[in-house]
Amino acid sequence: MEILKKAIEAVKKNEKNFFKFLRPNEVGATGSHQSGILISKASHQIMFDGPSPKIKTERTVNITWPNGRISDCHFKYYDSKNEFRITNFGKNFDYLTPKSLGALFILSMLDYDNYEGYFLFEEDLINQFLHEFGLSRNDDNGLIKKSTQTSFDLRESLPPTMNIRNEKTEILKEDKEITANFKSRARLLPQLGDMLIKSEDVAFLELLKNSYDADATKVTVLMDQLDSKDNSIIIIEDNGHGMDSETITDVWLELGSDYKVNKAKQLKLKITDEKQRMPIGEKGIGRLGVHKLGNEIELISKKINKNEVHVKINWGDFDESENDIDEEGNRIKKYIEDIEISVIEKSTPRHFIKEEAHGTFISISSLKSNWNRAKIRDVQRTITSLSSPFQNINEEFKVDFKVMDKPAWLDNIITWENIKDLALYQFDATIEGSEITKFNYNFIPFTVFEKVEKRNRKYTNDVDDEDFNKNDELILSHHTLKRRNDKNEKETFSVSKDSVGKIRVKGYVFDLESYVLNEVLDKKGLKEYLKSNSGVKVFRDDMRVYNYGEPDNDWLELNLSRVNSPGEKISNNIIVCGVFLDRKESTGLKEKTNREGFIENQHFFDFKNAVTHTIELFEILRKSDKKLLRDKYGPTKKSEPVLSSIAKLQSLVVKKVKDPIVADEINNHLFEIESNYKLMHDRLLKTSSAGLGLGIVLHEIEKVIQELYEIVRNDSSMLKNVNSLVTRLSKLVNGYSEMFRKTGTKIVSLYDVIEDSLFSVEFRLRKHETKIIKAYETKGEITLNIAKGLIEGIIINLIDNSLYWLDVALEEHKTINEKFIFIDIIDNENTVEIIIADNGTGFLIPTDVAIEPMETGKKAGLGLGLNIAHEIMLTQKGNLTFPDFDDYGIPNEYRKGALVSLVFKK
Repeated sequence: MEILKKAIEAVKKNEKNFFKFLRPNEVGATGSHQSGILISKASHQIMFDGPSPKIKTERTVNITWPNGRISDCHFKYYDSKNEFRITNFGKNFDYLTPKSLGALFILSMLDYDNYEGYFLFEEDLINQFLHEFGLSRNDDNGLIKKSTQTSFDLRESLPPTMNIRNEKTEILKEDKEITANFKSRARLLPQLGDMLIKSEDVAFLELLKNSYDADATKVTVLMDQLDSKDNSIIIIEDNGHGMDSETITDVWLELGSDYKVNKAKQLKLKITDEKQRMPIGEKGIGRLGVHKLGNEIELISKKINKNEVHVKINWGDFDESENDIDEEGNRIKKYIEDIEISVIEKSTPRHFIKEEAHGTFISISSLKSNWNRAKIRDVQRTITSLSSPFQNINEEFKVDFKVMDKPAWLDNIITWENIKDLALYQFDATIEGSEITKFNYNFIPFTVFEKVEKRNRKYTNDVDDEDFNKNDELILSHHTLKRRNDKNEKETFSVSKDSVGKIRVKGYVFDLESYVLNEVLDKKGLKEYLKSNSGVKVFRDDMRVYNYGEPDNDWLELNLSRVNSPGEKISNNIIVCGVFLDRKESTGLKEKTNREGFIENQHFFDFKNAVTHTIELFEILRKSDKKLLRDKYGPTKKSEPVLSSIAKLQSLVVKKVKDPIVADEINNHLFEIESNYKLMHDRLLKTSSAGLGLGIVLHEIEKVIQELYEIVRNDSSMLKNVNSLVTRLSKLVNGYSEMFRKTGTKIVSLYDVIEDSLFSVEFRLRKHETKIIKAYETKGEITLNIAKGLIEGIIINLIDNSLYWLDVALEEHKTINEKFIFIDIIDNENTVEIIIADNGTGFLIPTDVAIEPMETGKKAGLGLGLNIAHEIMLTQKGNLTFPDFDDYGIPNEYRKGALVSLVFKK
């Protein structure tokens, strides 16, 4: 009965509510269990804002159940099936079992990220719920439309002691009424700072946004004595319009203040007072950034013609300690309203002493973090990325950052002005409605590449533009916006001019191939800059919308697109791109409460698809110029050792193998090997990803070819075996090449994936005298929808790493007598894992470092294999992990070796 009461109260209280009866396939009663709870298409608004999605869509929400459990559930739209589902309820979720067949499921939205969920099993409770809202079983699987009057009285089914009415509860003479209010413990305030502000650089960002909203043109950030915990200090000072005592007490000290939100509600007020800026801080939580940085705060602020105001806050006053005991020995509970904040008006200014001086000064001491060079440089990069690097519109907002006692910590941070000329490819586009209205593409090779010419290609739909008659035909044929629908067919679409407005996309794309980098003086500087600043960033009125364009946020899925077409597509790490929106026009794009991106409504998906289409057009234009540059200056056939070895072997076969039929058959295989090698070479090895550690793999192919060459040349007794060896090599290379064809994903057996991977390394396993322990053979048939070739490539690379470190353990460390590799499949409730362990040395560098590019513990290695494996697993909606040995039932002899898990979602 208590659950019924809570469910009814939730539905009455919250705006959006949904109910349905659980079907057999949702609870596993049919033997063909489908993942999650199906939601009717007509009720998609309980899951997603705006119109129904057109492409595959997913977001994560919190659902709280009556027992207090919270599930991180996934709301999904499957475009291939045109259906909505709620999935990922977590382990041991007893509600979705066959015994729940026919139960009533109720979902109530608290806000866009938080929900309450209820299951009613008893028939009388179900009937009471339906009766309360005028529903019947025929209304199943729909949104609940609430009426203003209730349809029955719960008192009839409650115990006599529970005097509950739908109207105000009756108070009898013998009753005692106590009024109460919500109150908050003081310690909640610093806790909110830690929860809502995720890092120090974001804390700085939030404080700088406050300066921007205050119409500041200059902000000075100083840090000093960072080695001294007692004397370290951060100072942030701006020349904005400042605050008076009323603003500080009623706005700055009021958490969640709607001051800026109210300013943004009326279009005529959607600008700041002087600079005509749209406020970029809306949630009233940015000031909590000061707590993220330190415990003691001093704020001094002054408005023109107002008194200077001083405020001091010690966040330690908000904490509760064991020493907080009153005279009677009871623990003192501190509440927010009990902490007094002194706000002092100074009739004579002490800080802003110059005539007409105004602004805000914040001093932060007793710093909470230990600052090092890396963290300081992260703050500088965050400050640098705050304003657009693409235009000079925002020159009136400058941030000057200095570390007083360690100025060298900020040395050699490359600025955008130093580096943008290294981008060979550039584009600038404007999007309005259903088309790209302007597009400008430039190919600007370095002066040393004199064999190729600069190229400029333009398009405009403006008949009055002088370039209208010079429109590029290729751009013209792709200027209409198109996206793929649920049938994987391209369809025209439009971006709302009222809710999104005009979109400008400006991008710089770099080429990291070796023959291009050889012409760059500061190769490391370029790579470091791209590592920190590459990606597609979003700006509203030239201020960042976090966290688009961050290193771990490939929001346009450029890396995923590139996996299948590495020679044609660009990756997220070689593009520096800005997407520009007008704040007043883009009201349909709403920022999330945690300030990290837009809510994923239909306007957002239209916006994302429009930017994606624009970048795809750029890729088409870039393709021919990149090929021309590579043809003129890239590696030649003579410089490729594998192709050279194949050519030598082909010539020798003609001379040494007298049987023309056998010779033709061998050379046919060699021709196929050459073709497949070229595919790998073009698609992966010579692209900026360097891919899957294929340098190692191709080196092994070269060694096998060289061994064949020596057999044919020196040992005529072995000629009869050459054909079978070449046939096997051909199959091996063909297996590698399949990794890089545009095959996409499909349902495959994990047993077959592992077996095919082991076939590819069979020669190497024999040579290194390494035994494979196939624990997975007993696990039965387990299938997944994955890119088979790519996963095989990861397994091959992991085995290659194991072989190297097993040799080190045996020959150098002398810690083992035999070499083993253990492979198993672990079938969990929501995931499937392929685990690979060896009895070698284990990881000699931290695993979080090992997955970074160019990081390796080998004496001679590229340091790319694990990085690419990690990236590819992310594209497969999985993860590459390094779990604890004791998490699995692995034989003890592998305890000191390496253990890697490929984790796939079911």
